[in-house]
Amino acid sequence: MGLIVAKSPLHSVNRLSTLLIYVWIVLPALLFALAWRKYYQRGPRTLLLPSLSAVLLLFALVRDLKWSLLGPDYSHRLYVTIEVNTLFAVVAAVYFGVQKRWIAAVAALILALDWLYMGAVNSVV
Repeated sequence: MGLIVAKSPLHSVNRLSTLLIYVWIVLPALLFALAWRKYYQRGPRTLLLPSLSAVLLLFALVRDLKWSLLGPDYSHRLYVTIEVNTLFAVVAAVYFGVQKRWIAAVAALILALDWLYMGAVNSVV
């Protein structure tokens, strides 16, 4: 007779929180894609750098790419990259908010929070 092992409620909470983190990280890229489509006629150049920052964050989810693109764990280069991208995303969020490009503003704000999360995770792990 087989042994029945019950899953703890904590297991499903961990899976859900991990899924939400990945959705939160992917969300700016999707919103920037929508903003590109909506605001393409009014100067897509302003969307280029925040979009590249969102793509960089997505690539950084893969550990080997993170080492190549952002730098090794606990390195000065890693933290400078995170700080510069966070600052840039905050400036972009303010700029897009002033321009009343709400989709891009929300995407940039979420991107700034994602970069802050990346910094927090890389500080403790």
